[in-house]
Amino acid sequence: MKFTNDGQKISFNYQDKIGGCVTYFPIRDDQTLVIEQVFVNPALRGQGMAQQLMIEMLNFAKQQNKKIYPLCPYARAYLKKHLEYQALIENHSEAEVQKEKEKSNGSK
Repeated sequence: MKFTNDGQKISFNYQDKIGGCVTYFPIRDDQTLVIEQVFVNPALRGQGMAQQLMIEMLNFAKQQNKKIYPLCPYARAYLKKHLEYQALIENHSEAEVQKEKEKSNGSK
């Protein structure tokens, strides 16, 4: 499976459409990547595609020396089950993350 990363989402195609994606945005002067949503095309669900997206996202964060904040419920649950990624998790309150997102959106 080939993933693409456009700086806001990591995705893969399926039958010329988005098969799945994980959307993210930076906070904390670009030191933390917030996982906003993990989406998989309904035709592909139950085949481990969301897990593959998470692995790709976490490897990207690790390569970039970034921390992760899992805003998405799936991402949060995935990270609770996969303790090998605990060192990547940054602890913020959800309100703090939303405030940082609004601040960064206002500066664009």
